[in-house]
Amino acid sequence: MRSLTRLALLALLGLGACAIHPGRVHQVRFASDAETALAQTQSGVVRGVEAAGVRAFLGVPYARPPVGELRWRAPQPVQPWTGRRNATRIGSDCTQAVGRKAILGGGGGIVVGSEDCLYLNIYAPAGARETQMPVMVYVPGGAFTVGSAANYDPSRLAAEQGRVVVAINYRLGALGWLAHPQMANDGDGVGGNFGLMDQQAALRWVRDNIAGFGGDPGNVTLFAESAGAWSACYLMASPGSEGLFHQVILQSGGCLEPSSLVPAAEAAKSGPAFAEALGCTGEDQIGCLRKTLAWRIARAPSRRAGINGPGSWGPVYGDEITPVSPAVAFHEGRYVRTPVMVGTNLDEGRLFANEVQSMDRYVKETGWMYGDEAARVLERYPVGEEGPAIAIATNFTDQRFACPSHALRRVLARHAPVWGYEFADRGAPFVLPDSLVGLDLGAYHASELAYVFGTSWIFADVKRFTPGQRALSARMRSLWAGFGHPGFDPEWPTVSQGGGPVRVFHPEGDRIDPTFFERHHCDLWDGTAFGAAAP
Repeated sequence: MRSLTRLALLALLGLGACAIHPGRVHQVRFASDAETALAQTQSGVVRGVEAAGVRAFLGVPYARPPVGELRWRAPQPVQPWTGRRNATRIGSDCTQAVGRKAILGGGGGIVVGSEDCLYLNIYAPAGARETQMPVMVYVPGGAFTVGSAANYDPSRLAAEQGRVVVAINYRLGALGWLAHPQMANDGDGVGGNFGLMDQQAALRWVRDNIAGFGGDPGNVTLFAESAGAWSACYLMASPGSEGLFHQVILQSGGCLEPSSLVPAAEAAKSGPAFAEALGCTGEDQIGCLRKTLAWRIARAPSRRAGINGPGSWGPVYGDEITPVSPAVAFHEGRYVRTPVMVGTNLDEGRLFANEVQSMDRYVKETGWMYGDEAARVLERYPVGEEGPAIAIATNFTDQRFACPSHALRRVLARHAPVWGYEFADRGAPFVLPDSLVGLDLGAYHASELAYVFGTSWIFADVKRFTPGQRALSARMRSLWAGFGHPGFDPEWPTVSQGGGPVRVFHPEGDRIDPTFFERHHCDLWDGTAFGAAAP
């Protein structure tokens, strides 16, 4: 399985640059009315800050630092502390290599962050102490190689909607997703799922501690975007997730896309070659790798299959964490059954298509992506007046995101209530200049995030919102916060076992659309090697 992500990802470089970090919430820390806020955890008292209508606790540890002998081990419980632990500054990003090839798992790049990174950030309305408010836990995306909880500012979502919002870090790249047969000697399986273990540990921490921050551990919404949403699919299929969340929102994570489903045993076969490339050639390759500098590991190219096909990273199945493929688990109803919202953006692929500026390049890349199916794809997605970049972005959107998400809605609807959406604001703001991007991005991958949080992030500045976009953002914040709760929008119908209809979000007004399958040419992809996986 190959994907468009072979192409230049100029915009994605910002994800790992970590220069902005809206989650620092300076507007809270340095507000004139800032005062100390305290909360009790099982490990000790944390000291946050309350101001501007928000209580914020930043850089709270949910597991011990996975360093030394704990590298490539399941996350361990936090060691207790005495006194008041400072929680007014974000913790470190997880070690990550930033660069065009590195983001895809291809190695190289500039390394930032630290292995000591298993922290989460907590935001709650001011004055929230004893009230048991619904909780929202956010899992960030970033191709399983870059990203951080600190890239997002949920303070407005928390204050306006009366929610305790938690954003988490998890291990990335090889440090999060390497698999190797020798790892089984540690009792944690052959690896490939350490990032997923981190996410599950963070959810357990929320269950055990969030009441001290005014949250209700029995009312948790898991919401996630891109690689975070792929992770959430695996979490739904994991028996260890039972009771950790009660409704799920999957944004742009088509986890039934075939390259997303990698057996742990197959991933482990690549481990020895990865170790050898770093000079670990003896009998104890894992022992050697644990002594290797983290930056060298982060810069080493993947030798296994992952979310972007060969030479990438991502979760695996066939271990104790996820015993069976999510496709099988969902088909058979062997998963954490909760209400689920599954959605995509209208123009997901445009963020990844900036280098396809000629017909020859379009034909070449389509052939590289789809092999024997390329002729059918070229016929169904001809180059129009908008040019070849839009044509390839459209087929990539449909194959990678839209149709797998439609299939996911269809299979989940057999067992639990499911809602579908499509974010369709083609005027969504983007911070990089058009000259760098090279095409009209439309409703690009991740463009909905500024609307969901109501605050700026790496790609988007909410100060550029039009009145209609501000109103759309308000609707989406209310719907995300209210999902799964009494009073959730009664005019938004659940999808049928046919996978539709979906709600189309637009500044000029939302609509219910039954034509999603047809508009995205899912009939072309279904039944091919590139269509949604079936058990």
